[in-house]
Amino acid sequence: MDRKIFAHELKRAEHKSSLFPLVVRYYPSEMELRSVEKIKVMVNWILHIVIVWVLGLSSPCFGMSVEPSLKAHLEEEWFGLERLRQSFDAIRASPLYKRTPVLADCADVLGLDAGVCLNLKMESMQTSGSYKLRGVIWQMERYRALFNSPGRLQGMVTMSSGNYGIALATYCKHYNIPCHVIVPDECPPKKCTRMVDLRASVEVAHSSQAADTIDRLQAQNWTFMHPFDDLNLVCGYGTIMMELVDSVGQPDVVVVPAGPVAGGGLLCGMALAARLMELPTKVFGVDVVPESRRRDSLPGGEMRGFPEKYIGDNTFRIGFDCVDGMVTVNERDVLDASNCLLQMGIVLEPCAASTVAALLSGKLAVEAGQKIVSIVSSRDVDL
Repeated sequence: MDRKIFAHELKRAEHKSSLFPLVVRYYPSEMELRSVEKIKVMVNWILHIVIVWVLGLSSPCFGMSVEPSLKAHLEEEWFGLERLRQSFDAIRASPLYKRTPVLADCADVLGLDAGVCLNLKMESMQTSGSYKLRGVIWQMERYRALFNSPGRLQGMVTMSSGNYGIALATYCKHYNIPCHVIVPDECPPKKCTRMVDLRASVEVAHSSQAADTIDRLQAQNWTFMHPFDDLNLVCGYGTIMMELVDSVGQPDVVVVPAGPVAGGGLLCGMALAARLMELPTKVFGVDVVPESRRRDSLPGGEMRGFPEKYIGDNTFRIGFDCVDGMVTVNERDVLDASNCLLQMGIVLEPCAASTVAALLSGKLAVEAGQKIVSIVSSRDVDL
């Protein structure tokens, strides 16, 4: 099975013959056993599987009893569908938000097998140039009013290699809020220039120095905005799933960028949204790695495919709970996909083509008749 996450194997498994393998294949990780509540939930699920397998209850009854428990668990641990809807309302009401288009039926022009319906969700056409603005709008919702109180907040500070910093600077410029972005040495000059053009102050710092800089600014009443491991960001990114369903109906598979560039927030937001909306949609992440570091999808209780250096506690745990799997592509795959998209007149930074690369290279297998959505996440590119 592709799924190594107990809750969602349980949700999607065929009844009877496939139930017993679920019990013997599950290997809980320490990450899942953090709280007594999680242990209780897992024990209840195991008991339920054994009872259903022994008694041979019907599949409809099995599904009806498990689904509410799974959804309730996710809502208690993270956030609920109502909060997701609230964030979508706030994002759509923002003057900065743009409803991004969906390019339909792109399989033929990209050379995919006949019978596959591929849609491209063009988050690269968002106002700031990437999906990050969605999350920033909801992340900043609770802070904006505080700037009307003199002396309360001095500004926002964050760390970013580019797209998140640009999105935050875009928001702060619109509302006349001071913004300070700490960037790594390898940050592309073009992205630094864009942030400066958006009136953000940009400081280049090694990772060992970034924490000291943030501490100093926080002591001066600046507010730190986490660039990916913030539940408000995750919630904001999840609104893409709601918008997709409204635009193209219920997808069978959604392919999302993950790894160092995305930070895991987009993937986890969309996967969690799919579970809260009770969709059967499978959500896969794509990581770009050198060929020598190819990894399998969520094998045996390990979150491989999520680079731990770039992943936070919240996004790691949400991903482990909700994501169907990770696939990896190499740089050659990404360049080939970028060239195919360029032939369609779509210019992207290479990492944004990773989802298309996973499909074109065959690293993510899809079936004829499936409705596939590939998230095109950002457009900034140095030409």
